Amino acid sequence: MRKIVLFIFMSLLLSSCGDLAPDGAVVSGPGDSTDTLTRQASEPTQRTLIYRALDFIVKDGLEDDANLLADVEIEFFAGGNASLTDLSGNLLSNPSVLVTRTDDRGIGRVSAIITNPGCTGTTDSTITGSVRATVGTGSAVWVGTITVTCATETTTP
Repeated sequence: MRKIVLFIFMSLLLSSCGDLAPDGAVVSGPGDSTDTLTRQASEPTQRTLIYRALDFIVKDGLEDDANLLADVEIEFFAGGNASLTDLSGNLLSNPSVLVTRTDDRGIGRVSAIITNPGCTGTTDSTITGSVRATVGTGSAVWVGTITVTCATETTTP
């Protein structure tokens, strides 16, 4: 009998630790970003580009009048050359995954950095990174693409 009471107590305790998204929850994210950086061929060092405040909105359906879902668990996953950061651009202790909760407006927010290589000669390069937000069975993906154009330096006589 004691085990049954303990099991019921633990079940209630764990189920009250916050809301999971209901079935049919929908996540929408920011539009993809495309940037071009022009660098001189003599700049061989890597640089990072910070994308701050990527807002993902969680609702209980696709309808225009769908309710925003506050305080539900949202997971972020970094892909490609992206790493997750806090809103100030500082790397998280695990820059690949973040589990957090939506705010009172149904927004889950994260930032990301994409590191682009330095120039090697005049060869241009394209780097991509992504952030996937998942709530229940719903998900949305943001993709950042950076094209690094490596120019030769010109001197004016």
